[in-house]
Amino acid sequence: MTTWSLLTTLWLFDPLALGVCAAAVALAATAWRRSRARVRPLPFAAALLVFFLALASPIGRLADGYLFSAHMLQHLLLVLIVPPLLLLGLGPALEGRAAGRFERLLMRPVVTWGLGVGAMWLWHERTLCDAATQSALVHRVQEGSLLAMGTVFWWPILAPREESRLQPLSGVLYLFTACVACTLLGIFITFSPVAACSIYTHPVDRLGVLPLLRDGWGLTAEKDQQVGGLFMWVPACLVYGTGILGVLARLFHEHAAPAETTTAGPEEVHP
Repeated sequence: MTTWSLLTTLWLFDPLALGVCAAAVALAATAWRRSRARVRPLPFAAALLVFFLALASPIGRLADGYLFSAHMLQHLLLVLIVPPLLLLGLGPALEGRAAGRFERLLMRPVVTWGLGVGAMWLWHERTLCDAATQSALVHRVQEGSLLAMGTVFWWPILAPREESRLQPLSGVLYLFTACVACTLLGIFITFSPVAACSIYTHPVDRLGVLPLLRDGWGLTAEKDQQVGGLFMWVPACLVYGTGILGVLARLFHEHAAPAETTTAGPEEVHP
C-alpha cells in the first residue's frame, strides 16, 4: 500500500459521524424556524467537517489500534477544535431557556476546566486507552465524552451571552493553565519509556497498512508515541494561545468602546 492509496481508501462509512452531523443541521434548522436565530454558517460547517474527518477519515481508521499519534490527533480535534467552532457557529441559536439551565448547572470555571483538561488525562490512562481500542462501545463512549467535555470546557469562553463568559483576565488564566496542564501531559508521554497505550506497540494489521507505517513512514512504536506526545504538547497550546489572543482582543475592544463613546459626544455649540 502507498501513502496515496491509504489517504484515498481508508475512509469509513461511520453512522455515528453522519448521524451527529445530521442532528446538528436539524438543530440549527429548528432553531432558525422557531425563533429566526441566526447561525454562523462558516464556523458551523467547519465544525461538522472537522468532526467528520476525525471519525470517518484515515485519521479515525489509524487511531483505531494502529497509530498512537493518530489517536492523539483525533482527541485534539474532538476536544479543542470541534467544540469552539460549534459554539461559534450555533451561539445565537443556543440562547434562551435551555442555555440558561445549562449555564446554571456547569458555569463554574473549576468544574468546566477540570472536565476539559481531565478529558485528556482520563482517556490516556493506560487501561482506559487500551479498552477504547479493543471495545467498540468503549470507543464510542470515549468519542462522545471527549466532545461533550470539550464543549463544557469552551463554554465559559464562548458562551452565547456576553455576561455568561469569564472576565477577560480570568479567561486568559483559564486557558493558560489548561495549556500548562496539556504541556505536562505531552512531555510525560513524549519522554515516557513506557507505552502510553500498549495496543499501539504491536498493532493487529487488519488493513494491511503496517509495513507502510513502520517502513515507509518510519513510525516505530517509540517514534509514534513521541509524535503523539508532541501533538499534545505543541499544537494543543497553539489552540489555547489562539483562544487567549481572542480573549485579549475582546478586552481591548471593551476598553476602546468607552473611549470612543466619550470622544464622539455631541459637539459644543458656541453663540
